[in-house]
Formats: sequence, structure tokens, C-alpha cells
Amino acid sequence: MTHFLQHYTLKYTPLSPIHIGTGDSYEPTNYVIDNGTLYEFDTSTAVSAFTDNDRSELMKIVNKRANEEMLKSVQKFFYERRSKLKPWTINAIPVLDGVAEFYGKRIGQTANHEGNGKGVINKLEIDRTAYNPVTRQPVLFGSSVKGAIRTALLSQVNGKQPLSYSDAEKFKVENIDLPEKKRRERDQKKIFPKLNQALFKFQPGKFELDPLRLLHISDAEWCSQEQLPSAQVVVSVNRKKELKRDKEGNEIFSQAEKNENLCKLLECVPALHYRSFRGQLNLQLLNSMVHTSKMPNPNLLFTIEQIAKYCSGFYLPKLKSELNVMRERGFLDQEWDRAIQELLQKLSDKILKGEVFLLRVGRHSGAESVTIDGLKHIKILKGTPEYQPETKTLWLAANQPKQRTGLLPFGWVLVEIQTEATKNQESNDLADICHVQQIQAKKWAEKNTLQQTEFSKQRKELEASLVLLEEQRRLEVEKRQRELELKRRAQEEAAEAERQQLAAERQRLASLSPVEQEIEQFLKPIPPQEHDTRLLQELETGRWKDADAKHVANKVKALMEKSGKWLPDYTGDNKQKAKNRDRSLKVRKYLD
Repeated sequence: MTHFLQHYTLKYTPLSPIHIGTGDSYEPTNYVIDNGTLYEFDTSTAVSAFTDNDRSELMKIVNKRANEEMLKSVQKFFYERRSKLKPWTINAIPVLDGVAEFYGKRIGQTANHEGNGKGVINKLEIDRTAYNPVTRQPVLFGSSVKGAIRTALLSQVNGKQPLSYSDAEKFKVENIDLPEKKRRERDQKKIFPKLNQALFKFQPGKFELDPLRLLHISDAEWCSQEQLPSAQVVVSVNRKKELKRDKEGNEIFSQAEKNENLCKLLECVPALHYRSFRGQLNLQLLNSMVHTSKMPNPNLLFTIEQIAKYCSGFYLPKLKSELNVMRERGFLDQEWDRAIQELLQKLSDKILKGEVFLLRVGRHSGAESVTIDGLKHIKILKGTPEYQPETKTLWLAANQPKQRTGLLPFGWVLVEIQTEATKNQESNDLADICHVQQIQAKKWAEKNTLQQTEFSKQRKELEASLVLLEEQRRLEVEKRQRELELKRRAQEEAAEAERQQLAAERQRLASLSPVEQEIEQFLKPIPPQEHDTRLLQELETGRWKDADAKHVANKVKALMEKSGKWLPDYTGDNKQKAKNRDRSLKVRKYLD
């Protein structure tokens, strides 16, 4: 800790489910839910666990026209093969029984029908809370924490005073009374920056005058040493704060409560997980410096103790108020309620001293927790939108869409400030209460550890079989390639031999005399066994004369000698041999 900069470690214990959205989500094609657990897998690698028939079926599905039926078929395909996909899990988180039932009923089904009878697909995305993509553990953004602190400090500076007309003039509200102007304001985000600038006394482009520029808060990383799940999936449900009945005495429900399809599946950091996040807070000090026009207003410089006290002063009444409403309506989880009441009582001194403080962050934090006391102007969505100082409904964490008891609020977190001197100190009261609340989580973690060990074994076996299969395929490919190469070489050698043979034949023919070439052409269509007989017959027709006739006669003689037919001196009575003798004598006449 330096003279100009104070360093603190912040340790965060979620008191209720926290969801900080990033736009990322689990899709039904990269997760399955089974036996109370969501198993996330990388589709590109998990597909290797499928058989060839599985892959063929999946290709047939995805190659169809992209419509609702195709999407339902893909969902159903992965769900039916969940046992094959589990060993390829890259992340596993617990899922409440009602969520699992909700998923099981809707996977691959149609949610409802539009007015024209067209089905509305259950996409079953689960909004992810912010997480580290390397460790896959949740992250608590420093910007979310600082935003919550800013709201509390602004409210403190404002002193719960309503907006004055002088402030309205700064906001350029002209020719209209303020309440009417605010009722017409459709986007309160437009007015908050001006409130921020007015209360913290700086102007656009002069952000060096913003007192919170001296406050630096890092993202808080998951740091729990306990082998407990770092997230769980819940259903966000909407419930009315006040019991309203129609003329017949029937309870009137909110639109979001009547339509289950407006419920959202959310991944959340679980409640009462002891010191699950740790981050840094750095506070720049200007007290000892000479004030200049480029420094924040000296009356707006906050110490760490003030920040803690102002945050608790702002958020603690809101927590108590919300819990009172939930108790009165019978919504609140009683066991969790007792734990929170015990915790607030045991930590009351530390809260008063500014050693710990409350914040509310993330989705469904409630409009009252993100608007400044005295300036609450919350848009109520009705047939015609109107603005009220309070919301009419609560968004709560549930097990299933129709649940009305055992519910929890969203977004509450306890922050402990630790200095160098206190960084190793444990908060036994907080730890004890949290540990009691984590019994079910511990059971799930023990079960999941055993499962992951078995999955790891299965995956290694599958990977080994895949390696073996791949090796067999490689050897088969190499064998086919060798066979093709041998066949190609044999064809090339045969073609070369034929080429050489043709060349030799052309060379031989070219070396023959004209009469020899004529003999070749004559005998070409005649079977070899008839060459001598047919050539003699052709000789006797007078086709060849003189020397050519003698040359042909020598050819006939050679053929007859080769076949054993040359018998000019035969004197026996064998008819065939006598016939060959007569032919031999005919040939001899041409040779004499």
C-alpha cells in the first residue's frame, strides 16, 4: 500500500443466485441434461463418439431444409445419444429437478402454437453467466461491481432527494412539467448519464473529474478451493408483489407468470458458496495533493470504509424489503431465509464498521436496486406503458416454471474487504452458514467426481478404440494404395511391353522382302494349323512366279517340316501320310 494508492482484496460470497449475462448460451446441440446434471460437450470432438450409422443419420438430418422440424430432429438426435456423449463432457453443472423435467418434456417438441396454428419451437437455450473460457469457471465482472457501487454512491450524494427543477433545466427539460416529461421518457438510460454528471459534478468530455475514476476494480476470478459446483441451472419466474383478485375472487397473475414460454433457463453462480470469487480494488488517494481543476471535487472523494457503508446503506434496506414481500406472499425459501437472517445478524458489526458490504449485481437485480433513491422512475409495461416508483413484480429463481414457494431472489452478494493484515483471516460465521447450505451441492460434487472418473476411463477406452480403428483404416488405405500402385505399374509395364512388341513387329515387317510381306498379310487371318495347306493352294493358283514362287514354296516346305508333314519319300499306305507325300511332291516341283 503506497502513499497515493491503496490496494485491497475483495472476497465475494454470493448470497443468492447470480447471473451476469454475456449473450452466450448453451445450445441443445452442445449439451444434454440427464440425472440432474447438464453435460456440456464440444460437438466437433464429441461426434467422433458416434458410429458411422449415427454420423450418416446426422448428415441426413442437417442436410434437410433448415426449419423447425429439422431443429427438433437435431435436438432429439443428440438427446437420444446422451449416453455416448457424456464421456466427452468438457463441463458439468447441477440442474434442479424441475429444470431437468422441463427440459425432458420439451426436447425435440413444439412449445405452443401461434394464432395461425404454426408451431413455435423449443430452442431450449440456457443463457450462460460470464465465465473464463480457459478454466470454464464463472467470472464476476469488475464493471458490474463498480456499476453497483456507483449507484449506491450516487444515491448517497443525492440524499434521496427528488430531481429539482434546476437539475431539470440542466437536463434541458423545456416547456413541460417534470413528471409529465419523465412519464413520456421511453428510455431512462438517456437521463442517467446526466444525473451521474450532475451529482458527481463533471461534464461530458471531462471524465477526469468523475470521482470514480480513482476507483479501479478488477474482474473477480473463481477461487473456491472446495470441490463444489461453480454454477447451476435455474428457471427465472415472474411473480406479482401484491395479491390481486378479479371480481370472481380468482388470483390475477402477471403475463409472464401465465405464459410459461416467457420463463428463461439461466446458468447462475449458486447461492451461499463461501468466498467463491476474489478480485482486487485499488483506490487512488488525492487528499495529500494540491487540488487542481483537473481533479474530482474534493467533497466527492470516498474512502474504502465510506464505500462499504454507503453500499450497505443503499442495498441492505432493499434486501430486507424484498425478503419481506416474498415472505408475505409465501414465495421465499424458508431455509435460505433463516440462513440469511442469521448471517446478517452475525455480520451486523462488520457491516457497521465497513469491513463487509452488500451489493446487487447481474440480471434480475430489480429496478429498485439499479436506480437512485429519490429518483426512482420505473417503466411498468402494460397495455399503455406507465412509470411508477416501484416495480409490480419480482423475477425469482425457481426449480420449475409453476413453482410458487421455495423461491430465491437474484443477484445478492456479500463483499469482504481484506487488507494485507487481514487477508488470511477466515470468517467462521459466514463459512459455517455457507457449509450448511451446501449439503446437496457436496452430494452432487461427490457423485460427479465418480462419474467424471468413469467418463474419463470410458473416453480413454473410446479414444484407444478410435486410434485402433483409425490405424486399421490407415493400413487399409495404404494397402489399397499399394494395390493400386502395383496395378498401375503392371499396366504401365504391359503397355510398355506391347509398345516394344509393336515396335519390334514394325521393324521386323520393315526388314522383310515384298513377297515375305505379302505372305504375312495372306496368312494373317488364317489359323496357324492351316498355313501350309492354304499357302500351297494359293501358290498353285499362280499368284507367284519364278523366284517368288520358289520363295513361297520354301516357306510351305518349312511350315510342313515344322509340323511333321514333309514326307516326299513316303512309301507306305497311310492315307494321311500319303496325302502329305503328295503335297510335299507338289512343293518340290517348285523347288527343282
